Amino acid sequence: MKKIVLIIVIGFGCLSADLPSGAIKKMDKTIQALWENQVVKKEIIDLSTQQNAPAHLQLNKLLVNNKPVAFLALSRAKSRVDFFDYMIIYNLDLSIKTIQVLAYREDYGGEIASNRWLKQFTGKKNAEEMKFGQDIQGISGATVSARSLTTDVQEVSKFMYQLNSKGAI
Repeated sequence: MKKIVLIIVIGFGCLSADLPSGAIKKMDKTIQALWENQVVKKEIIDLSTQQNAPAHLQLNKLLVNNKPVAFLALSRAKSRVDFFDYMIIYNLDLSIKTIQVLAYREDYGGEIASNRWLKQFTGKKNAEEMKFGQDIQGISGATVSARSLTTDVQEVSKFMYQLNSKGAI
């Protein structure tokens, strides 16, 4: 049986517009793998009225059969010279379901895109569980990017909890 999954995009903001087409395909493929044989709809969450919203963050609600199943955060972090784009999928309880590096633009440090390293974040619920060098191990040769990703994931996770406590998500 052939698996057919359709992803419908509603309102895809400025960060995703900056993503290369390969990065968007990678994002969609990750979502498809998590919800096989289901129609997943992305509904953008307007952050313009939220104080302390990270400028580089785009947040979407993921819906299956018009019911929320997760949140998709698209973010950007600094590598040694350039920036890289990544996504976090949060479960409804705001624990991390998965993280994927979507576009890494440098010659060195790309090891942070390995699923083996990124799995360290899976299941983490708050920034206190993501201390670099303790809960999240570094990578030799990718220390700057690994530290930067960890810091940004902490920032996004704190913001998600703020939104949740306000009832905004």
